[in-house]
Amino acid sequence: MKGLSVHLVIVGATVIVLLSACKPQVPSKYLQPDDMEDLMYDYYLSQGISNSQPRTTDYDRRYNMQAVLKKYGLTNEEFDSTLVYYYNHMELMDAIYSNIQKRLGDEALELGASEGEVERFTIQSVSGDTTDVWEGKRQLMLLPIPPYHIVQFSQKADTSFYKGDSFLLTFGSRFLVQSGSRNATVYLAVTYENDSVVSATTPINVSGGSTLRINACDQKAKQLDGYIYMPRRDQTDNASEIPLLLLDRIQLMRFHHKEKPEDEKEQEKVPVAVPEKNDTTDSLKPRIRRLGERPTMNQPIKSQPIIKR
Repeated sequence: MKGLSVHLVIVGATVIVLLSACKPQVPSKYLQPDDMEDLMYDYYLSQGISNSQPRTTDYDRRYNMQAVLKKYGLTNEEFDSTLVYYYNHMELMDAIYSNIQKRLGDEALELGASEGEVERFTIQSVSGDTTDVWEGKRQLMLLPIPPYHIVQFSQKADTSFYKGDSFLLTFGSRFLVQSGSRNATVYLAVTYENDSVVSATTPINVSGGSTLRINACDQKAKQLDGYIYMPRRDQTDNASEIPLLLLDRIQLMRFHHKEKPEDEKEQEKVPVAVPEKNDTTDSLKPRIRRLGERPTMNQPIKSQPIIKR
């Protein structure tokens, strides 16, 4: 019995070792996931403080970023290489960003925010006339360096799409940058059954929430396409700094618009009765004429009394 217990312990230890060996490890030259999470969390807090000030300059943002990097013993170049590594291992970045969102939400609750305020940007799960049809990732990261500068998406419409649907793309954005330009573009296009296309674009220049709307059409949508594009930085920007754009809470809401009941449609088709004009009645009404205008034939002329002398 004792030998069996020892055997089970050895087998369990072997399984643990194999599982840990299969788990991808971040090379030591890059910031480890826990430290990367703490760094970005501290950066968000510092940016929140800066944005709450009435006048925030690039110098303030640069100072805050340098203070955070100094806390973790990183140079700009080391941090940029870490960003590129995590971009190529997006599953790690997704986990980090999810943890940051939870920590920020927990802190907001501790500071007195209500759960409704914290959850107002969480992913909606709505059925019926309003539904989130987004099929991609809820969180995306872009850098102004090919091929990391663009994310494209395309999805087919299914049988739950109807004529007259409208669409609303919503997302939150955060720029991780010390100074300089902050530019990105979001594009959304809807292709309908008659091959017509309706599209819309919106720029991203600041951190916060954004929306992109496609209004209702009398055709049924058959495909939705779009992209998020982050161009190269301006020549006046510091070339040694790589900005990071994080998108989260991505939703593509589809709205069904109810048609009017048939009885209301019939009422709209019924012509409104217009009373016929009564020539006799109209002829009795005095007609206003301009100075010097002769009386018309359809207006009776009052006879003048004959005065005998």
